[in-house]
Amino acid sequence: MEEYAYIEILIEDQSGEILVKNIMDKYITEVPGITYKIHSFKGIGKIPKKVNKLSQVKTQKLLNDLPMYLKGIGRTLESMPGKKAIFVILDSDDTDCAELKKDLVEMYVKSGVTVDVYFCIAIEEMEAWLLGDEKAIEEAYPQAKMPLLRKYVQDSIVGTWEYLADVVYSGGVNALKKKAESYYEIGLFKCECAGNIGMYLNIHENKSPSFNYFINKLNDFCEV
Repeated sequence: MEEYAYIEILIEDQSGEILVKNIMDKYITEVPGITYKIHSFKGIGKIPKKVNKLSQVKTQKLLNDLPMYLKGIGRTLESMPGKKAIFVILDSDDTDCAELKKDLVEMYVKSGVTVDVYFCIAIEEMEAWLLGDEKAIEEAYPQAKMPLLRKYVQDSIVGTWEYLADVVYSGGVNALKKKAESYYEIGLFKCECAGNIGMYLNIHENKSPSFNYFINKLNDFCEV
């Protein structure tokens, strides 16, 4: 694209930031003229019933702080030249995706933000985007249990990060949980997978529908 474009990305945790940075760095090598910035949070939280004021104390939970961030970032981007947008990337977890999307759009409309906002929801967790690229997993983890990976139904609700652990971690998810003293170690495992597999991801050959939705929205914004 010829016109300068700027994207602010809001994402719920550190492993998601690592993965999306890998994706974006690959994307901008093919579509020049894009600058982006990622803000990661410490969990998903819940959409507040009332649109938050800019002066509210930050909770570091994505959905709790989202109205405040959309307003603040939106005001900054409105004065910038060129194309600009905000991408909000989050897990659906056990929430109905259609209902979550409806609530997010409703909140966006109430916020009064004029900058375009794209909501991209990973089904059930962002590890689904990693499970969507068999070759990348095999490159990153040559010892991975490929027959188990091939049984995975894309974007299914099966405990996605646990399934990934069964595929790539020695002894599977049970061994990981036994070794982990807290969820912090689980988070480290997620970050490791996001970095190792994300390095090899092919952004054009991923089987995850929610991954491809994100790429398609990037294409829509960039008009490619």
